[in-house]
Amino acid sequence: MTINRRSFLKLFAVSGCAAVGGVALAKRDQLASWCGDGQYRVKASKTAIGTHVDITAIGASKYEVEDAIEAAFNDVSEMEHLLSRYDHKSPVCELNDEGCIEHGPNALAQLCRVCEAYYRETDGAFDITVAPLIDLFKSAANEGRQPSEKEIDHWMASSKHRPTIDGDRIVLKEGMRLTFDGCAPGLIADRAAAMLISRGIVDFLINAGGEIRTSGHPKNAEKWRIAIEDPNKHGHYPGYLTFNAGAVSTSGNYEIFYGEDRLYHHIVDARTGHSPNAFTSVTVTAPTALEADILSTALFVMSPQEALNYVKNHPHIACLIITRDGEKIVSPNFVVA
Repeated sequence: MTINRRSFLKLFAVSGCAAVGGVALAKRDQLASWCGDGQYRVKASKTAIGTHVDITAIGASKYEVEDAIEAAFNDVSEMEHLLSRYDHKSPVCELNDEGCIEHGPNALAQLCRVCEAYYRETDGAFDITVAPLIDLFKSAANEGRQPSEKEIDHWMASSKHRPTIDGDRIVLKEGMRLTFDGCAPGLIADRAAAMLISRGIVDFLINAGGEIRTSGHPKNAEKWRIAIEDPNKHGHYPGYLTFNAGAVSTSGNYEIFYGEDRLYHHIVDARTGHSPNAFTSVTVTAPTALEADILSTALFVMSPQEALNYVKNHPHIACLIITRDGEKIVSPNFVVA
């Protein structure tokens, strides 16, 4: 593994108290219920990173579980502010606007390092420099047209360069802009998990817009049971996964797309300048939600054989690919309940 594990683990470091700068979750937004055996189950939701972040956690003290969830959501708010490219006061927005951030948050530099390591490891299938292409697709769709090849080629040029990361200083070449949409939900799920664990909560499920991280069990079963999303949204789930500790992420062309034909969507192959359309969805299981999130995007960009070869060489992950024609391609270690 070429990824620096120290940088990877630093991303999940949380303080022992609630993070500052976020909007605390009000107790009235939490639903607590007795689940027997001296345990309480608390469910709570928060809108963040343009989606819903849901936490279900279990513990012996209802108030300790509620406080842990509140601390987790405060950390979610802090990370949302850090990584949003639509919040004009965020470090990412400053970086994209100015092309440089001199003394940015350490977590941002660490995340850039991790993302660049995955860029190299996936031969460019995962790339945080695709923001200009995504913005082009979006603006063209708003104008009721498809982007021209000339426009695509123009913005592809920016992805031929890489960000320079020196300590907490990040520098971008002219025209470059970064997006962390392909990893922020996974990181947020992992950070929330780290906060719960630091508060002594070990039985939980976190769903950050479809990026799921679990630990322990739900008390009424030995493992958490997770439905794999139906790409057609008809409720015909391709299967279910069961976890104690683990993570799962699904990337698809059905969530965010530009134009009714769905030829252009939020997953972009920077090597071609286009959205890949061979697959409808890719589901990845991994130890952390960040890795599952990144790799579900990366494998979506690859060919079926490239994706299966990657998983074969990284046996701690597994995948289910659903093609545009509805064919299911499953890695040998992907276990459906």
